[in-house]
Amino acid sequence: MTAPGRSKVGRANTLAQTGALKMVGTAMTARALAAFAVFIVLAGFAPARADSLYDRAFKARLTDYADPATLGAFVGQAVRTGQYDQAISTLEQVIFQDPGDAGARLTLARLYFHVGSFDLAMGHVNEALALGVPSLEVSLRQLKARIERARQPVRAHLDVTAGGQIVHRRAAFPTGFAAGTSQTNVGGYAMIDGRVVFDPDTATRDLVLLDAGISVDRPFLDTDFNGTGDGFTALAGHGALTLSKGLPDAIDTLRADLTLFGDYEALGGGRDKRELGVRTRIGFRPSVETQIYLDASYGWLGESRALFADDQWSVGVGARYRIAPGWTADGFVRHYQRRGTVPAAVLGGTAFGYRTDGTEGGAALTHLLHVFEDGRAWFQTLAASYADDTILDYGAVGAGRGALVKGRQVWRVDWDHTVQLSAQGRLRFGVGYHHERIGPGGTGSRTDAWTGRLRYTYRFD
Repeated sequence: MTAPGRSKVGRANTLAQTGALKMVGTAMTARALAAFAVFIVLAGFAPARADSLYDRAFKARLTDYADPATLGAFVGQAVRTGQYDQAISTLEQVIFQDPGDAGARLTLARLYFHVGSFDLAMGHVNEALALGVPSLEVSLRQLKARIERARQPVRAHLDVTAGGQIVHRRAAFPTGFAAGTSQTNVGGYAMIDGRVVFDPDTATRDLVLLDAGISVDRPFLDTDFNGTGDGFTALAGHGALTLSKGLPDAIDTLRADLTLFGDYEALGGGRDKRELGVRTRIGFRPSVETQIYLDASYGWLGESRALFADDQWSVGVGARYRIAPGWTADGFVRHYQRRGTVPAAVLGGTAFGYRTDGTEGGAALTHLLHVFEDGRAWFQTLAASYADDTILDYGAVGAGRGALVKGRQVWRVDWDHTVQLSAQGRLRFGVGYHHERIGPGGTGSRTDAWTGRLRYTYRFD
């Protein structure tokens, strides 16, 4: 994000004008963030009657199970609420009653493609093409081309993202360190992220995944620990090689991933994180509605600059559960630890070896707001997390006084919407709140940040 420049002004009246402009700008920013939040609330609750429409359509399906119009209405409501299994079984019934319904076959093929059943999708596309319905020819040919690409043993996609965000940040610090601040900033964001998938077509659906990406941001952080948010160009990059293997004793319900990865992140103030590591995940599905995973990771940080860290590890568990048509809940908890040494030259005396650790937990609720006629979807997600840990206080390290390892508590709440504007493009917008407290109550620092963000991603495949 781009920080506003600072000019030294000598005259008091100019300073007063500048202060007034800052106050007006802050007020306008607060109103803009509030208006953005109201828009998201209205957008989130407007389609709330979709579940009741689904219930009525489901009851009608049970009553008039042989009526094509009733079945078609139920399929529409099932797709709009994310009940793809119900929609698929109903369309199979429609086609059983009328094998010549090319429109039903096209819809069924789209659903099978969406859930990854490419062979079944291709079968219905070919059956529909054989029926020779001119009005569906273009849609069927386009879907067939997408299925053929998805069935290739090697496939790839590239995501290009651009956007920006507005942040209002308030910070308070203990006496003697820095004065409290209240700032607002606007900045941009760009990312290129890609994946190559190799599918050897094994019985256990094994995959080899190659991921890589790079991003550039203008974050708004206190990099020099003087109490003021600073804008700097932050580059970040990542790469990973993953073997994803379905375990043969429980195909499609038990899966293990092993990943080798490398990450880079500029942190500002002459610091960066350079991590090489390995992580593993075991996931299983005890039911159609439930997914559970266990994961662990280890990263070596020895080449990082001014991070004063040697390595870190984490272990965690998470779950996803479909609680109702169009509603999915996620939760996780993880424990992590970092070790390192602050050199004697930095402290002007004896080197300081340390170990920090903590626990983080979070939950998210995702709602399928709407499915458009062509299959595009609109989702909203409300997520919250809390972390209680210890950290190396780089401000205290630089000042050479105070405890170098301090306790920290972090709250984060985010509300995001994702709208598929086309088969390749999606728009994401949302608001967020971040609260961080370092040190004991009454004597530690506190930071609160409110964010509004907007990003657009286009996928090349």
